[in-house]
Amino acid sequence: MARSQQVTSNEYPYLPVRFGIRDHVGDESALLDTGFTGSLAIPASWRNRLGRPDGWGRWRLADGSIIHAPIYLGSVEIIGLPPVQPATIVVVGNEYILGRRVLDRFEITFDHGQRVIVRP
Repeated sequence: MARSQQVTSNEYPYLPVRFGIRDHVGDESALLDTGFTGSLAIPASWRNRLGRPDGWGRWRLADGSIIHAPIYLGSVEIIGLPPVQPATIVVVGNEYILGRRVLDRFEITFDHGQRVIVRP
């Protein structure tokens, strides 16, 4: 029986991700956020590099406030697993955050606060 592919991160609760928007690619560590319904949030510092957004999204933050933020269509990959395409990437805040639209495609194990294991 073939062993299934898996990714393990000892940088709990972060995973290595690669994202692509147009001709821009980034490899970063992203915080897993099961309360974020989007695919990936990237820092606002990317906004000037990416140019005109593909649209704008309305997002409810953890504190209950509502914001409007630019969104881009691209791809998101947990490095070592197949990419998720198309993916909606929102530009907001100052951190890389991986959300449910990507996480729900995988089996995720939060192993005792020490590591994250991801399986297709």
